Amino acid sequence: MKAGLTRIFFLGVCGLLTGCTTPSGGPVAITKVNPYHLQPGPMIKTEDRMIEFEQRRHLYGAVEASERREIYGNTFTIFWKSETRAPVTVRFEYRQGSTGLKTHVQEVVVDAPKRTNSTEFRIIGDDYHRNGKVTQWRATIVENGTVVAEYKSYLWQ
Repeated sequence: MKAGLTRIFFLGVCGLLTGCTTPSGGPVAITKVNPYHLQPGPMIKTEDRMIEFEQRRHLYGAVEASERREIYGNTFTIFWKSETRAPVTVRFEYRQGSTGLKTHVQEVVVDAPKRTNSTEFRIIGDDYHRNGKVTQWRATIVENGTVVAEYKSYLWQ
């Protein structure tokens, strides 16, 4: 009886593990999108030194208030992998609070991608102050006119 329960438990765990795996994302895949929102105001005080470091890293070089104003906004770092090494376009589409359903687009062409890559998009300065913070976004990688990888926020439709 005990051996039978052990076998059922083992088969159940194996079934869960295989059920949780996801198929390969193909030769090009977006692994993660790291958003960061740098807002005006006092420095964040916390015991976690990583949070303080991230804020100081984004503010690096801005001494005067006008320089800091130009840096405030949203930064999105897209981490992606490529096995094909073919030229790609990394596209970032987003909507902002004051523009409603109007979709803004930024693109970066990567002629010689490595195996692991990161691409950063910044919505800062007057664009951020005039149109508001980013509310929805979608990151795509386009190869030869075809979308080969996509990663989007929960609110993107």
